[in-house]
Amino acid sequence: MLRPYAGSLRLPVSAFALRPDHTQCAIAYMPKCTDNLYRLQRQHQDPSLVLHDGPPFANGDLHIGHALNKILKDIVLRYTLLCGRTVSYVPGWDCHGLPIELKALQGLKSASSTPPKDIRAMARCFAEDAMEKQKASSKDFAVMADWDNSWSTMDRDYEVRQLKVFQTMLNKGLIYRQYKPVFWSPSSATALAEAELEYRDDHQSCSVYVKFPISDFGKLSVIDDIPQDLSLLIWTTTPWTIPANKVIAINPDFEYRVITSPKHGSLIVANDRLDAVCVLLSATLTNIRIPGALLLSTRYTHPFFPSTSSPLLPASYVTSDSGTGLVHTAPGHGMEDYQLCIEHGIDIHSPVDDRGKFTDDVGLQDLQGLPVLKEGVEAVIKNLALRNALVNDAPYTHTYPYDWRTKKPIIIRATKQWFADVSKIKNSALKALDNVQIIPEVGRTRLSSFIKTRKEWCISRQRSWGVPIPVLYHVDTDEPLMTEQSVSFIISRMTKVGSDAWWDGNDIDWVAPQYRNENWKRGWDTLDVWFDSGTSWSTIYERVPRDKETPVSDLVIEGSDQHRGWFQSSLLTATASDVVPYNTILTHGFVLDQSGRKMSKSIGNVISPKAIIHGDKGSPPLGVDVLRLWVASCDFTKDVSIGKTILSHMAEGVRKIRTTARFLLGNLNDWDGNLVSYNDLHRIDRMALMQLYQLVVSCQRDYAMFEFNKVAHSILHYTNASLSAFYFDVIKDRLYTDAPHSISRRAAQTVLHLRSSLEARVYIESPSKPETAALFEEYDLELAALFIASQVSNEKAVSPSWRYAHICELHGSSLGVEVTPAEGHKCPRCWIYTAPSDDQLCNRCVAVLESAH
Repeated sequence: MLRPYAGSLRLPVSAFALRPDHTQCAIAYMPKCTDNLYRLQRQHQDPSLVLHDGPPFANGDLHIGHALNKILKDIVLRYTLLCGRTVSYVPGWDCHGLPIELKALQGLKSASSTPPKDIRAMARCFAEDAMEKQKASSKDFAVMADWDNSWSTMDRDYEVRQLKVFQTMLNKGLIYRQYKPVFWSPSSATALAEAELEYRDDHQSCSVYVKFPISDFGKLSVIDDIPQDLSLLIWTTTPWTIPANKVIAINPDFEYRVITSPKHGSLIVANDRLDAVCVLLSATLTNIRIPGALLLSTRYTHPFFPSTSSPLLPASYVTSDSGTGLVHTAPGHGMEDYQLCIEHGIDIHSPVDDRGKFTDDVGLQDLQGLPVLKEGVEAVIKNLALRNALVNDAPYTHTYPYDWRTKKPIIIRATKQWFADVSKIKNSALKALDNVQIIPEVGRTRLSSFIKTRKEWCISRQRSWGVPIPVLYHVDTDEPLMTEQSVSFIISRMTKVGSDAWWDGNDIDWVAPQYRNENWKRGWDTLDVWFDSGTSWSTIYERVPRDKETPVSDLVIEGSDQHRGWFQSSLLTATASDVVPYNTILTHGFVLDQSGRKMSKSIGNVISPKAIIHGDKGSPPLGVDVLRLWVASCDFTKDVSIGKTILSHMAEGVRKIRTTARFLLGNLNDWDGNLVSYNDLHRIDRMALMQLYQLVVSCQRDYAMFEFNKVAHSILHYTNASLSAFYFDVIKDRLYTDAPHSISRRAAQTVLHLRSSLEARVYIESPSKPETAALFEEYDLELAALFIASQVSNEKAVSPSWRYAHICELHGSSLGVEVTPAEGHKCPRCWIYTAPSDDQLCNRCVAVLESAH
């Protein structure tokens, strides 16, 4: 069919594709909107927003959770730029720690015989390789950052700053060494902080009831008919700690009763636990009642060591919720046990080595060398049964701590470790937290509770790959040398030769001159990786200096697991240094699959961000826009889901947005750029401008509240409903068939051209109320940035080509607001309409460039 007039139609012409070539986009456009854009905006002035990167661990490829985190940060940065402000975002990496050390040791036949300096060299190479891969992946997410100046915790200057924070804490009396129980990982052979634990609720232990014979009845002798075969009955889920028993704790406010068992004789149990215990043991209750205070006069014998005589001690933590009301106490393997025994001058005994095996000090030869969590448990139970001390044993499923790196159970074991005294600074930390905005607010309770319950922080680790604790030990006495002078000398030397040198050369090289009259040796402990990353604020503090009253960073964005990790360690180390680390904490949830399950390789539900962007195993490449729209559409304050169906919806959303953009570009292809007067616009055009204004206002509000999902949904709804399904359909006739330069067609093009507010000048009627006028006067110099406009004035524009009028309320005052075209010319550098001509820079940009040279 012939269409003789087709050539007279003005159909859209655009090279903008509905389905882009992702490889071509990455080459042609990615550098412009990431690296180049970041460098350009940083030329303007000091940043008004400092976003501090919680360093990801450099031990593998970035996963979908990393993509959520990095893209969320980028959304904040780009919105800040749209508001006319500048940003600072310098990426960092956490490069020390056990997982990297273990990866470096993989493939070695004998890791234990490998010198620390070789382990460190391998670990450094592994971390550097992982860091470069993660950097490339982050760029693949279209994240804008100062990639050229990124930092890592293994940089020499970073390590030196970290040690200076340590020294500050030492000078304030916050650092000390003590022999006490700590969380210990036999699988890693190192102490752990509580933040390095994860709890499994399906752990199975062997629970035992054990009797300890009374050797000295004390005041119990006055009780009529008191049995002479009387024993104390305890219950525990850690039978391997029984060889280290020193005390049995009781509650002096309890009443205790005597029960009898045909096999085990007379046993003492708390009155409140009778029902559970008697049924389990088929025991008979007697009439003998014993006040708890009276029990404190007795002593008992350890079933393994008949010559011993141990006391009963009062303890408020003894409850009637479980057990027998008498608590087996091994001060070398329990926090409360330790504190109770220290208060009463009782020695600490911990016959377990670094790998969780019984040592020669255990006292029984057939226990020596056995792992306490495996064969050791069985051997202890066997020995109890041989001595007729085992009353009952049974499997017990309960919550138990695991090493979050090796995924294996930990123990509590007394060793000599270095600690930071949190009790002295936690009130100051909590006070600083009162002034921090936390989104969502529930995170405040979580973070505060972790800090409130902490008394100390075990900061020493028995690893080679990390920052060495700057301590020397006396060769003969093992007493530590950690004075301000000694630490300063070690730090100054490390500044010159680096931390690797600590594991090389001679001890004397690290001894300050005033201490060289005695023999000292280096300590081999390293600092906890949470101390490592927790001092990263010092790097930002140096790069973007601020006074100590101003938070080092304006914003941090990390996952909710960092309440017990980086958020907390940053706050504690900064507080100890009289610094506030952040002004706002934004927390996001974890990424789950479409069924709400945690992603796992064993389940096969892991989705790689690389596969989403570039395609994988038959799945087509969706591009980074789909990944970013998924992030923007999530309610990130909760756990979020992702899967093929969800990604399909996101891909459709991107396609609709691109369709809209293609229509706009195609119909502006022949436009001369001259705006049509507002009075000459059709009513439908004016309505479209009103809808656009409403969208901008709502998006600005939602961005300010970090509700990015509302922004994404608003834009998608506006694109589909307001534009594609209505306005575009209405104006197609004018665009395609009207004369090219007709007012009608150019009016439609004018509206299509207006998604840039910098082309606007805002007039605000002078407010009548004094308090409103004072508010505007206070913000006078910042109003243009707040409105994202080129000019804000209280003088009406003269004969504008178009005008948008609005009435709003503020503090009870009615204000007239008019939006008209900006006066002046567009500056080719900052795009604000304040330049004297089209080819000249504005005065501000001229000054900036002159000062740079």
